[in-house]
Amino acid sequence: MKSPLIAALLLAATANSALAGGVAFRFGDETFGASVAGDLSADSSAQLDWMHHEDDADLVSLGLYANGQRGALTGRVGAKAIALSADDSGFDGAVAAFGGDLSMPLSDVMRLRGGLYYGPEATSASDIDGYQEWSISAEFAIFQNSALELGYADIEFDAKDGGEFDFEDGLFVRLQLRL
Repeated sequence: MKSPLIAALLLAATANSALAGGVAFRFGDETFGASVAGDLSADSSAQLDWMHHEDDADLVSLGLYANGQRGALTGRVGAKAIALSADDSGFDGAVAAFGGDLSMPLSDVMRLRGGLYYGPEATSASDIDGYQEWSISAEFAIFQNSALELGYADIEFDAKDGGEFDFEDGLFVRLQLRL
């Protein structure tokens, strides 16, 4: 209970900073999350995410990205530091993951999104032995400053003991509010 409260307060404090460009809320079958993202410059951005899994697990990540565009395709590549605390299983640790995401507009209302991140054993600490994340989604503009995203995501941590923890594996809905 303490971790979600601390994460919510941190996100609320960060949302008021000059760097905040938007706030998002994410709902999955077994997860809930919130994030704050913003541009550091015209070509770089940062994002702070918190997600809670129904099995008393919390994930916090901070990412730094280089933003780019090639034709209509936009995206970002970078790294993020991810910390996991899973109270019930005692599975705790951290990992640095590398990757990015792409966005392709289909119309002025709809765009396709995809992302892929990987954290090898060499960048893992404590109980974590690796990390993989991928997602694919469709985003629908509600107004010029809000969007609804529907997609599928898989977030998986590998354990040093040989097991794995599927933090998210299924459908999600994300509401994004641009500030």
